[in-house]
Amino acid sequence: MLLRNILVASLIAAPAAAEEHAPQPAPTMRAEGCHPPAPDDGSWDGLGVLKGGKGYAPTPMGQVHYRLMGPADGPVLLLIHQTPWSLIEWADIQPCLAARGIRTLAVDTPGYGMSDAPEGKPSIQAYADNVVPVLDHLKLRRVAVAGHHTGAAVAAALAARHPDRVTGVVLHGAPNYNDAERAQRLAMPHPDLTLRPDGSHLSAYYAKLWKAQGVAPRNLATINWSTLNIFLAGASDVAHAAVYHNDMAGDLNRIAVPVLVLSDGGDALHQIDQRTGAMKPNFRYAKFSDGSAHSLLVEPARWSDTVGAFVKTLAR
Repeated sequence: MLLRNILVASLIAAPAAAEEHAPQPAPTMRAEGCHPPAPDDGSWDGLGVLKGGKGYAPTPMGQVHYRLMGPADGPVLLLIHQTPWSLIEWADIQPCLAARGIRTLAVDTPGYGMSDAPEGKPSIQAYADNVVPVLDHLKLRRVAVAGHHTGAAVAAALAARHPDRVTGVVLHGAPNYNDAERAQRLAMPHPDLTLRPDGSHLSAYYAKLWKAQGVAPRNLATINWSTLNIFLAGASDVAHAAVYHNDMAGDLNRIAVPVLVLSDGGDALHQIDQRTGAMKPNFRYAKFSDGSAHSLLVEPARWSDTVGAFVKTLAR
């Protein structure tokens, strides 16, 4: 536990025929209380970005760490992170959504961040079911839900299995794999987490992400977080297998509420996102960026504009 704490401390209508782009706000727009780092800012603030709103909820998978922020009378948006991240993914987004009148609940998926590790290897559906006790603990009856990558699969499962609790869904990077794509993902090797005296277990993973996500200065921070999060998860990093085995289409076909599918041109899931956005009349697709899967982290204020506007339509 001491080593874990030391490491932690160091540390978004019908589908359009043509590709729709998420709205671009004026460069000078900056809501009060929303001051994320600029895309060219490579500074590192560690856990100093997580100020206020944190707590724990009891669940069948153990304690779930959460951060609740924003106006008490605002519509609530549940935020579910990608694997192997933690709620740190939403650190800059939560205050921006709060400034836009949206209350947000970000959770650490069991086994990640500071939530307890689950027993065995839960399915995506089990992860989704485990969110309900958190909502109950906080007396949140109905929420919109947004998920990124693995979080998108969990968000879809939550909306499919608990439709009375969900008002709308945002899937940013939807791992809606067909049979062939699932087989391809399952065949890929898992990162080697063996600790090495020279620290190359960290640098090798970091270098792989740097090549995949690009050399934008802000990615100095986002890739650092991803690297630290996977090593904090350690043997509890089982959500990758859950999402690669998951038939997300089954959950998507059961969702009746509005769904917004967001995508990034440089994300490996981009073509799947386009396919997913055209699945049903209640699904809408928008391209968020031409960048990598970390683009929402690089542009949290613009993501908050896009997703906040969608959530407000659900509250009417």
